[in-house]
Amino acid sequence: MGKVLVLDAQLRSSLAVIRSLGKTGLEVTAGSESRSGIGLYSKYTATKIIYPNPRASPDIFLQWLRNLVQKKSYDCIIPSHTYTVFLLTKYRDLLEPYTKIPPPDFKIFFTAYDKQRLFEVAAKHQIPIPLTYDPESLDTLIGRIQRYPVVVKPARRHSLGIAVCQSPYELRESYKHFTSLYGPCVVQDYIPNGGEFGVYTLFNERSEPVALTVQQRIRTLHDYGGFSTSRRTVENEELVRIAFQLLRLLRWSGVAMVEFRVDKNTGQPKVIEINPRLWGSLQLAIEAGVDFPHLLYRFTVGEKLTPALNYEKNVECRWLLGDVAGFLRCHNKIRELQSFLNPTIHSDILSYDDLKPTLFSLFTLSNTSEKEPRKDEPSMLGWKSNENFTHLPQGEESTS
Repeated sequence: MGKVLVLDAQLRSSLAVIRSLGKTGLEVTAGSESRSGIGLYSKYTATKIIYPNPRASPDIFLQWLRNLVQKKSYDCIIPSHTYTVFLLTKYRDLLEPYTKIPPPDFKIFFTAYDKQRLFEVAAKHQIPIPLTYDPESLDTLIGRIQRYPVVVKPARRHSLGIAVCQSPYELRESYKHFTSLYGPCVVQDYIPNGGEFGVYTLFNERSEPVALTVQQRIRTLHDYGGFSTSRRTVENEELVRIAFQLLRLLRWSGVAMVEFRVDKNTGQPKVIEINPRLWGSLQLAIEAGVDFPHLLYRFTVGEKLTPALNYEKNVECRWLLGDVAGFLRCHNKIRELQSFLNPTIHSDILSYDDLKPTLFSLFTLSNTSEKEPRKDEPSMLGWKSNENFTHLPQGEESTS
């Protein structure tokens, strides 16, 4: 029986991974930074572990993780949180003598992770993106902008939201605020929301797609977008073409989600970002017939995958507690009511075959999506491990 370590078990995406791999007969160890991590309580979790917070204490976390994989025999590690993926990708040489880490290599990962670099690649190759202003002094930047609103978002942080600025004054204040907290930021034209989509894929070592779904957001947790609380699979060849072109330019390998927003005024889709990791709506892909977790496991351990880009269309799935909040915030509740009450819609968390995670999720709403880092948490880019792996913390381990 194969053995796999699934990190970030506090997230919905990791719960989907745990269930997927457990159902195939793999022995799953689930790790979380929180005792309330929902994936810890899945019946498909053989062993559960609590570990140091990777964002607050990256050096201690890496020490703990290397100590663990030295003692245990795992086929591979599968992370879901952006910052955990960042650490494992950047410091894979510390871990790969003992286990396998999913691709890509760090240089390729970082180009997708850093929005400024990503948009430079996209602009150079005529990939449609929002008009993006070059990083420069704030006064020069404001002087160059001819129309509002514009958007400010962190270049090297994910899942933090954005600021929509209607005037030079708002831009100045938001830019100062965001850069003081999160470092470099991107300023772009605001794209009126004519629909939000994601192309979800797995690329092999030759940057060829081997799995695919396209999802359309129905509702989101926030007005500006962000976490989807309800979404459906759709067909959109144009988005797939653009996403594949961009990922090939990056020489991508592994899983990725290319996010699009369609300009309401022109109908043109624009690339908003790439999430270089497994995604919160992962369960929808599984319900649509594409078992990304098992495919990623097989690919990471060295199996050759046969491309299969088909998936079931018009499948819906939601994060129920978040979708209630999203529904209450939406402006046209009558229009959304039929979709909200759809009896065939699947759930990210609820499973009558595996009820304990659902019960724990009722008390841990904030733990099922990526958390915003605290103000005092270090940027991964500004941190360097001293790689002094002595007196390693042991972590806490138990068998379910």
